[in-house]
Amino acid sequence: MLEILQTKLKEKPSRKEREVVIVYPFNTKTKEIFIIQEYIHGYDRKFWKFVSGGVDKVDKDIQTHAVEELAEEVAMESNVVYHLYSSERIFGNRPMHYFIAENPIVMENPPENPDEDYITNAKWVNQTEFQNMLDNKEMLWDQASMCALQAFRKYQ
Repeated sequence: MLEILQTKLKEKPSRKEREVVIVYPFNTKTKEIFIIQEYIHGYDRKFWKFVSGGVDKVDKDIQTHAVEELAEEVAMESNVVYHLYSSERIFGNRPMHYFIAENPIVMENPPENPDEDYITNAKWVNQTEFQNMLDNKEMLWDQASMCALQAFRKYQ
């Protein structure tokens, strides 16, 4: 038994999980955050979620990935995109990087979105509406939601 355990202790993970960026488009005047409802093929259902994507380009930094994901996923751009929080997950999950994009505008010529999943709905919500969605289990209560609440708090 000990020999088997020692063999497993020496093994490295077979593949590294990609890091993820999550972007909160935030209207600083109305104090609203933009969320999307996306059909996720792997789950065969719709989820309300935030603009997000995997970090898949080795030559680009995390913030550049956030800016590109905002453009690809919801055709928005912002002059002010900044880092809110990062978590390095060790047990089972991927590192997550959270960004706020202040007062984004819709792009005239957005890049094509390479994702297979597609957006079925989108809306701006204030903190009360967001909290109601959490309470009604329309949004998942997870680290991304906690960071969104922190974004709301930042602009109170």
